[in-house]
Amino acid sequence: MTSKNAHKSATVRPHLSKGMLTRASILKTARTVFKEAGFYGASVSEITRQSNVSMGTFYQYFKNKEQLFIELTDLVISDFIDKFESSNPQKGDFKERLQNIVFLCLQHTRENFAFHRSLGESQLIDRVTIGYYESIVRYFRDFFREEIRSGTVKPLDPNMIAYALIGICDFIAMDWGTEEIGFEPDQAVELIADTLYQGINGTAPWQKHPGWRSLSLPDPDPLTTGNSHPLTRGQKTRHALFQAAEKVIGTHGVNHANISEITREAGVAQGTFYVHFKSKGDLVEGFVRYINRNLRREVQRTVTGLADRRDVEWMGMLAFYNFLCRHRSIYRVVPEFEIIGHELGLWYYKKLAQGYIQGIEKGIAHHQIRPFSPVFLARYLMGLTHFIGLKWIVWGNASQSEIPPALFKDIRELILFGLAR
Repeated sequence: MTSKNAHKSATVRPHLSKGMLTRASILKTARTVFKEAGFYGASVSEITRQSNVSMGTFYQYFKNKEQLFIELTDLVISDFIDKFESSNPQKGDFKERLQNIVFLCLQHTRENFAFHRSLGESQLIDRVTIGYYESIVRYFRDFFREEIRSGTVKPLDPNMIAYALIGICDFIAMDWGTEEIGFEPDQAVELIADTLYQGINGTAPWQKHPGWRSLSLPDPDPLTTGNSHPLTRGQKTRHALFQAAEKVIGTHGVNHANISEITREAGVAQGTFYVHFKSKGDLVEGFVRYINRNLRREVQRTVTGLADRRDVEWMGMLAFYNFLCRHRSIYRVVPEFEIIGHELGLWYYKKLAQGYIQGIEKGIAHHQIRPFSPVFLARYLMGLTHFIGLKWIVWGNASQSEIPPALFKDIRELILFGLAR
């Protein structure tokens, strides 16, 4: 080995304490920069500037930003494992054990919320994001599997329960804005654990919808009324651009999608694009609102006419998963909306939550739903549904991206009746 190669080997794999400290400092700074700017917004130059090291020093330790991000992911996983294994989550009776597990999950989510958003934004989503969540979920999955084996709780799919818990904590930990209701950590842990254990089913008598056994959706209400007018030429063009944006953004992500590819997919000239949108950012905002509106409309068309909120919950969830199966690429880039424009991402979720909260309030008033905070329950159900959709539809094999009927029944059982035997 030449002296040059010997020097290179020594710098790439530092053994000296100074080298290890430098590497740790870069990782710590990178965590802050990714938190503030997201994966795409973060740059090596900004990381080195805040780390007070040269670009040359950075490349002694890391091949590129992607490698740095992967190593940071491993570091976050290691931190979680250390906390989990030192917490002794198996102590106490089941309700105490469940609260311990919820506390660990919520604490980890709160501490790493911004990092999780960077994970979703990253183009490494399949290779890194899925691996990251699998590494975290397996500890919760093993916990629930053991409880099921011992007969403490119902024999529901433990993987589903674990991903549901991750999603619930994600949406409870989310910053919904200064004017929105928040929940203190201890209060949130108690609410989550209680809802997981007992479900949301109220005391009112319930005649289940005929589709309960077959999981069949009713024919939706008509999309238009007799007073509707045909789309104008301009509206048709905007619609075509949104459909093209869904395909291009879903494939490449917001940051890598370009206007020329979107207009080519839509079959319109670039000049026509600028008649309708000022920029790609303007298109993205319109696209987010377009998808949000279509999702809410499809769910509403499915549940219109249902008298019992419990039927609305499971059939609305089924409608959501059907929509997601047809538009699975959308939820690969939803986290990008949150990074690129925090207000836009927040609007997306708050808009979904508004109608949800109103429906839950009515269900509580009629004793169809247990008396919860409607805001808490909306976030609980949105998070649970969202992450299970990510796991089995968005991250799944494109040819098999659906919720299996048996799994859906377990999801429904967990939501309505909880883990209690």
